[in-house]
Amino acid sequence: SLRFPAAATGAVTVKPSLGRVPAYNPSQKAERGMLAQAMSVQGLITRSAADLQLSMPALIAPDIHDPFHVPLPYRGSAINGPVRVAVSKASFGFELHPEISKAIDLAADALSDAGYEIEEMTPPLAQETAECGYRALMGEVSELLGPDIRTHGSETINAIFDEYFRQFPPYQGRSLLDAMAKRSFYAREWGLFLNEYPLVLCPFMLQPFFTPNRDTEGPEGVREALGSALWSFSMNFTGLPAGCLPTHLAALPQGSQPINVQLIGRRWREDLIVDAMVAIEGRLGRLCEHLWAQSA
Repeated sequence: SLRFPAAATGAVTVKPSLGRVPAYNPSQKAERGMLAQAMSVQGLITRSAADLQLSMPALIAPDIHDPFHVPLPYRGSAINGPVRVAVSKASFGFELHPEISKAIDLAADALSDAGYEIEEMTPPLAQETAECGYRALMGEVSELLGPDIRTHGSETINAIFDEYFRQFPPYQGRSLLDAMAKRSFYAREWGLFLNEYPLVLCPFMLQPFFTPNRDTEGPEGVREALGSALWSFSMNFTGLPAGCLPTHLAALPQGSQPINVQLIGRRWREDLIVDAMVAIEGRLGRLCEHLWAQSA
């Protein structure tokens, strides 16, 4: 994961498009499942968005070991006029924490100040995309890893997966193949939306980052750690790039905690995402400096 650890620690990252960064694990004993191959990407977790601007061009250099790598330049073509940004606080029936709402407002104001064109708009099928992806993933996990989980997994691990399978009933057989096929439909619908709005500013998680072992705490724990992460998982399922950037430290009952936002972009346009994160950082500051000052 790139965005989860970044969100937890106040770091910055961009989850690249599928095929953007070459991937190869020489120690793997078998090839990954179809859906795992379609969702897994490699990237960097950095102190600042500027670090990503510096490092991404080197990271995407071709490697023959990845047969599906797409060797495109880092910089895409310039967009005529101001970049349009769709801003959404949609929570899909879950509770949106006030600090997450504040973070989106801070980021939207920073982008507006930097010359971006801001408009409140929620992409189509955002919830359905993630829910279909969850059930497809659970179907693949159940089939390929299920026996090993049951044989070698601890009681805790088995309880977590039992709850995953209850909340996201695994697609099986023809239903699983249909869900994997429908992935192209969701990716197309998102692509059409991003053709009008090259960036989407939205939550990554709907609540401040969850406490350790939260998914061991029954149905509510799994709902918070995974079930409500619809904005996050929809990007995994469609293979679109998404950046994660902290906006501020929130004073919460459990202590101060970084609060972040997500920026979704067009396929292969990590440069647009990182540029926007640099613009936000230029107005809100780098959170790493506040964290260092706090720990000094």
